[in-house]
Amino acid sequence: MIYLANAFSPSMLTLPVDVSFAQIDKKEFCEVVTGGVQNAIGHKGTVDLVNALCGTSLSVNRISVRARIGDTIYMLTLALRLEEGKVLTEGEIRKMYEEGKVKFVKATLYGAVLAELSNCEGVCNELDYDALAHKAKGKGDKK
Repeated sequence: MIYLANAFSPSMLTLPVDVSFAQIDKKEFCEVVTGGVQNAIGHKGTVDLVNALCGTSLSVNRISVRARIGDTIYMLTLALRLEEGKVLTEGEIRKMYEEGKVKFVKATLYGAVLAELSNCEGVCNELDYDALAHKAKGKGDKK
């Protein structure tokens, strides 16, 4: 599943899972958003900014995300911490975007073995790589 959110919390995850984060550009973010995502943005100002930047017509959809291995969460996040209880208007968040204080982030959820396999590629010997690949296929350890 591909989710769209305005924040990230470990409570969004079905554990155990490994997560990698990458900052992406507006073009990649908008391509994903316009291609179809499960919208979980719960703030009107954020939804309005996404709609303005990406040409979408999303609505506020304050749902709980339960992401699993293989899922991806795309986020439009602030590069600063707001005062407690502060809810931004579209104008305020747009100004922050123009000031470079809004970031586009992609969170990818992996199983621990897949992360090991990814890190091993090109580094590990063939026997170790094959053992991890076997384990990643859910067939247990291969020695």
